[in-house]
Amino acid sequence: MKTNKYLLHGVVTLLIVFLISGFAFSQEILTEDQPQDTTENNCIPKNLTTPWDSLAKKPLNQDIRLIFNFGYEYYKNQDYKDALPYLWNVFLHDSSKYAKASVRRLADIYFLQGKVDSTLIVCYRGLKMFPEMLRLHYYAGTLQNRLGKFRCAIPHFEELVKKDSTNIDYLKTLAFLYFKNDDERAVKVQEKVVKLDPNNVEENDRLAQFVAYFYGEGADLKYRFQTWKKEPNNMALAFKAAKVAVKSGKYKMALEPLNKILTTKPTKAAYLLRAEAYENLNEYTKAIADYKKALKLKPNDPDIMLKIADNYRSMNQFSKAKYWIYKALKAKPGYGLAHIMMGSIYETAVPYCQEKSHRKKTTYEDKLVYRKAYYEYKKAAKDPAFRSMALKKQEIIKPFIPTKEDEFMHKNDKIKSPCYQWINK
Repeated sequence: MKTNKYLLHGVVTLLIVFLISGFAFSQEILTEDQPQDTTENNCIPKNLTTPWDSLAKKPLNQDIRLIFNFGYEYYKNQDYKDALPYLWNVFLHDSSKYAKASVRRLADIYFLQGKVDSTLIVCYRGLKMFPEMLRLHYYAGTLQNRLGKFRCAIPHFEELVKKDSTNIDYLKTLAFLYFKNDDERAVKVQEKVVKLDPNNVEENDRLAQFVAYFYGEGADLKYRFQTWKKEPNNMALAFKAAKVAVKSGKYKMALEPLNKILTTKPTKAAYLLRAEAYENLNEYTKAIADYKKALKLKPNDPDIMLKIADNYRSMNQFSKAKYWIYKALKAKPGYGLAHIMMGSIYETAVPYCQEKSHRKKTTYEDKLVYRKAYYEYKKAAKDPAFRSMALKKQEIIKPFIPTKEDEFMHKNDKIKSPCYQWINK
């Protein structure tokens, strides 16, 4: 009989581990969207009575230990139907060790059979008598979570963790429950998970997600790099680390994982991200080179062309910037953003040429360049997606374009300074 006992215990244990790992972490944490009843009073079923309660009114004809042994034998042999009346009889007539042993087996039976309502009834009746029974806390917490009542599951897993603070499955579940409840204690609990299993990349990544969620983007930078370093050939982790670094303004830091990706398995996304890092480091030539490589992977992408143009603008190479804007407009005629970019190039050219010629005042020629920018914004306003932006830019630049009086005084004047020669090409 001992063999059967240990066999059944092993089966139950395996099922518990399977249910924890399979249920609690089967979905991505940031896309979890289960319905949640926020009324905590709904955690415990309103009606905890069962048809078996009628047994309480009937006197026992045998010793309670003998009744329990009968029920336990059926239970060990997985003959649950015959085990139930004996185990219920013991639970209803005892208040000590036999009741405790019986309610545990009753919970096992209903849980293993997938009878949710019956399991919850047994668990909450048992916890009323034996509030520290871990098996009942586990069943109740797991089922409440499965039902979408994750707030109801939290106290049960808190109790489990309190009694067994090194059980990584309990900790993972509690951290996840805290996260769903928007409780930043998720971070502390997940840190314990990572401490117990430091080489688990998935758990390290989950910790980084929790940190970013509760403490803001960039707070997870350290964790992202730690996770990647544990698995340096994991390009997905490398990209996550680089992306957080760029968003956090740590552009030099982002280059290490991006260089690793681009020497291992180049992707458009990695080229674009490294180009963005180079841009912010004012290394425009390197940024342009990466944008051109990304463009080879996705030809005729007008947005990449405009990125190249913008970097040439930053280098005051306006002719090359203009060339790439025209390429973007050829790829996507009427693209409002391209016209806005062209307008910004005209605007940038004016102060650049003023400084180059040591002029302190705006000339009529400068105003003509500003008018070209104004017309570009006017074209951009025809694109509904950029209409609002274009109108604002028109409003800002309008005071700088030639007035009727200016035109009268400079009837035949045109843009002809060497610094503006690229405009007429």
